[in-house]
Amino acid sequence: MKDSIEYRNESNDLIYRINKRNKTGEYYIIEDARRSLVVNNPVRLLGFSILPSGFYRNGFGLTYGGNYATQEIYNRYNKTINLTIVAQGRSRLDARGKFVDLTISHQDLNKLNKVIRGIKRESSETMRVEAQRFLGKSFSQFSQLKDAEASYIPGQLEEVLEQKDLLNGLNEEDRNALEEFIPAYLSSIPGTLKAKKKLKVIFDTLDAGKRIFLRKVIQEFKKRLDSNSQNEAIWQNFLSEYILILRNNYGEVLEKESVSLQGKFPDFMLIDPYGYIDIYEIKKPSTQLLRLDNSRNNYFWDAELSKAIAQVENYSYQAQRHADILATDIRKAKNIDVSIVRPRGYIIAGRRSQLISEKMRDDFRILCESLKNVDIILYDDLLDNLELFVERTEIDNKLSPI
Repeated sequence: MKDSIEYRNESNDLIYRINKRNKTGEYYIIEDARRSLVVNNPVRLLGFSILPSGFYRNGFGLTYGGNYATQEIYNRYNKTINLTIVAQGRSRLDARGKFVDLTISHQDLNKLNKVIRGIKRESSETMRVEAQRFLGKSFSQFSQLKDAEASYIPGQLEEVLEQKDLLNGLNEEDRNALEEFIPAYLSSIPGTLKAKKKLKVIFDTLDAGKRIFLRKVIQEFKKRLDSNSQNEAIWQNFLSEYILILRNNYGEVLEKESVSLQGKFPDFMLIDPYGYIDIYEIKKPSTQLLRLDNSRNNYFWDAELSKAIAQVENYSYQAQRHADILATDIRKAKNIDVSIVRPRGYIIAGRRSQLISEKMRDDFRILCESLKNVDIILYDDLLDNLELFVERTEIDNKLSPI
């Protein structure tokens, strides 16, 4: 294996020579290049085993930003430049002698070139679009181009994402755009990822995204529970939007407004993965759960909750009685085949904090178990279950290697 490599052009001019053992080298700018008037030969290379990026292989010197930067230095001092490019270290300039001694970090050079390339691409795209608009306005054959718009310029997103304090500067519109973009981007990634590390990055990103979203749902849920607002319609809207997360054993939600159902039916119904329907009735978190029978020292259902239980039982009866009609309505509206066989009813109402004594808790359990086909779900139980689910997924994510 040779210790050094060199490259010559068609005219046999030496363009560069690099010693791979000690990682030193020289780059020579050909006489035809205007840059040779600015930078002395050779350009010294320190820390490289191959020609670093930022140079023309044909001997025309520095590309993009490096060319502009050296020209600016020459214009200021009117001295040619002894240039060194280093793989490690800081950029330095000393103009006290006959020549300007200039050292440029390769990392700094790459950053400058990236910016310059972006500016060039943006300028080229702007000119291209203006030419298309001119053609569209001037010639009928190009009329479809009169309202031409600039395409995305590769590299712009990277520049944005590298900005300092990016997350702190995002506004609501930025966040909404990211929430739409990230799932679309992840779904576009090819499934045949050979690199295990890449696959892990994708899974970690998906898991992180899910956890962030669920944490936001939890935060919003807590905020609503802690507020004084006990409007039933607000809770119906909130739960209809997030019920598939809070009750994740279902696959589809059917709101009453989204299906032209004949007869009386509940606020919404949920369809499990097997196509069976369950009925949900939403009451407020402040809904009173129990009343005390002083004569027997037992608790019984509060009147409002008792009415809700009777209502859900009636919904279930009506759904089963008119199963064929209901299934047809759902199929027409949602293109979903469902099975309506003894739908189970669920009432989301009240909070466990209402059960202030052991007697109340025991009687609530007894009353719940006495219901035939209806379950009572408390708001804080619903929230606790979601929090436990998120915590469990976070633990599993830490413990389970890919």
